[in-house]
Amino acid sequence: MKNTLGRRNFIKLTASASGALVVGIHFQSCKTEKIPAEDFEFLPLVTIDTEGLVTLIAKNPEIGQGVKTSLPMILAEELGADWKKVKVIQGDFNTLFDEQWAGGSYAIILNWDLMRTAGAKVRFALIAAASQKLNVPTTELVSKNGEVIHQSSGKSIPFGDLVEQASKVQLPEEVEFKPIDSYDIVGQPIPQVDLDKMVSGRMEYGIDIKRPGMVYATVRKNPVFDGGIAEFDSTEAKAVDGVIEVIELDNKKYGGRLIGSNSPNFVNGVAVIANSTWAAFKGAEKLKVVWDNSESRNENTDEIFDRFRAQLSSTSIEREDGNFTLAKREAASTLERVYEVPFLAHATMEPMNCTVDFQNGFCEVWAPTQNPEALQEGLIKLFDLKPEQIKIHLPRSGGAFGRRYYVDYAMDAAIVSKEIGKPVKVTWTREEDIRHDWYRPGSVQKLSATLDSDGMVTGWQHILSNASRKTSLGREGKPAGTEIDEYEFPAGFVSNLRFEYGHVLSDVPLGQWRAVAPGANAFPIQSFLDELAFKNNMDPIDYFLKFIGPARMVPVVGEYEFDNERFIRVIEKVRENCGWGSPLPKGQGRGFAARKMSGSFIAEVVTVEVSQKNEVKILSVDAVVDCGIVVNPSGAKAQVEGAILEGLCAAMFGEITFKDGATEQSNFHDYRWMRINEVPEMNIEFIKNDLPPRGLGEPPLPPAIPALTNAIFAATGQRIRKLPVVGNFDA
Repeated sequence: MKNTLGRRNFIKLTASASGALVVGIHFQSCKTEKIPAEDFEFLPLVTIDTEGLVTLIAKNPEIGQGVKTSLPMILAEELGADWKKVKVIQGDFNTLFDEQWAGGSYAIILNWDLMRTAGAKVRFALIAAASQKLNVPTTELVSKNGEVIHQSSGKSIPFGDLVEQASKVQLPEEVEFKPIDSYDIVGQPIPQVDLDKMVSGRMEYGIDIKRPGMVYATVRKNPVFDGGIAEFDSTEAKAVDGVIEVIELDNKKYGGRLIGSNSPNFVNGVAVIANSTWAAFKGAEKLKVVWDNSESRNENTDEIFDRFRAQLSSTSIEREDGNFTLAKREAASTLERVYEVPFLAHATMEPMNCTVDFQNGFCEVWAPTQNPEALQEGLIKLFDLKPEQIKIHLPRSGGAFGRRYYVDYAMDAAIVSKEIGKPVKVTWTREEDIRHDWYRPGSVQKLSATLDSDGMVTGWQHILSNASRKTSLGREGKPAGTEIDEYEFPAGFVSNLRFEYGHVLSDVPLGQWRAVAPGANAFPIQSFLDELAFKNNMDPIDYFLKFIGPARMVPVVGEYEFDNERFIRVIEKVRENCGWGSPLPKGQGRGFAARKMSGSFIAEVVTVEVSQKNEVKILSVDAVVDCGIVVNPSGAKAQVEGAILEGLCAAMFGEITFKDGATEQSNFHDYRWMRINEVPEMNIEFIKNDLPPRGLGEPPLPPAIPALTNAIFAATGQRIRKLPVVGNFDA
């Protein structure tokens, strides 16, 4: 398979200025008699030394999704490296590294060909060097396990013996990829490269960064969204032992609420600087602040959802196929239901933090971020810097889930460091972290179906009403675009289909959240299909399969088609795996849901037990996933389990509420998440094929939510149409 790369990111990442290699020297051993090993930098991502050690740069932010392992695996596979002699280093932010961000389950999708191309180019140079040394054609040579091997004679030359000669080889524009059936790294369950450090407590996360002469800080933000500061008294705060200084953070002095489109600025507040994080926390507790909330809506949750419900009758049509009105008039029967989903916080285990050393016109940053480019753009805009005045390091993040796509917390640290002229680490308290999030939007969703005499859908209407992320983040385009778009399921499957959107304005700060719109919309869609099955006295999976029809490519939008054969395969496989249809004890039930997201197909069955006291226990989750080639089965399984678990947590407990314009929740005591003893057994299976790998960090989350609520219905006969389960379930 050939690959010709025309995009600028491929050119930047897979070519050096001269096409030759860059040489450095280092010592592989502390023994004095050891000859120094020479480093040969093939490309910005790849260095090989004369002892055969392959050093690969992991360019994308590592937020727990495993890309620091999986992306180098792809490159090492195409290179033919010995994984035991591969060293992976986290890359800093670098404009050479296009698409250097984390979000949307896109890392593997965007980097699959890029990593393979980088590996193939270096392999070409090594094979060319071996061809000269062995005096054999390159077509007779292969690269495997850190050696170039002559297939007919069995002769081999280690990478380390070839790099000097390979440095004279011009890297090619066009490369040949290895046959997929020859892979021996990709497809293997390889432990995370940082695993030893993580389990031994030696892993350095953003919150662990220390710099010479560093001070520490925390923030007190206005609890009301879009509020300001009238005045503050820092006398008692400064009296706390260790407190050094207190400064105001006013975003009006730095461009206002937004840095730019899809990039919110810091929230107004006060920073407390001290000689330790604890002293800063204690000092912040002593601050006396008078907040200015004169320009805020001072919203309450009930009032927000009342507006959502009212807006269901005043909407814009976002997609219309056929004639839903006519289908309704001619229907043998109809069904209409309303569902509600709450606002959600991210609640990452590592709260927001950032370390900045901003002195003498140069800003060096250590940021656990998903979006280093936005961070650089923010520093340029707020402080009138040039890119060469900024250096951004990317320590591992202790969770992100979309929260760290925004860089408001990093702007806090930059302002404080510049103000005091010292390196500073700003750490938010858990309370600030929960109360000043960019929340997953809540919504009210109304679904209607028209049915023929056999109970099958002839028309489908989906109305969604909420406050839009696009509006909140100042993004261009229609407000509906981030909430319900023309690609939403079941577009393409129903001939008479209408999607509508009701737009409500709100001060609530909204943003990315793991599987944002699909995570909110799968619950009403898949619950509604389960209700349709029940209405027609049909098994839910049988009804779903009849609804989507036979294996085929389903046209959805333009050239985009939905591969229904792959969808059917995961559904039928999960039905087989979970023992669907086998009898369960009284009080237990199974629920089903399936979804496609980020190119991956997922079907899930949740089994629950509901006690006489209405206590829900999730017993097990069966999931079948078709994500194409599974790069790292170990990491892939962890991603699926983590996404399912987060979906179940959100479904059971997740809810952010507001009173007088402020978030009411503050920590895990009132923003409940699952405990380890509540985690169900999970049985995960991947469909094997040779299709390009697709996204995996988010897709398993959306179906977990309706699979759970459908299981509760199967166990109790009670429907849940409003989340979370706790607080809205009364069997």
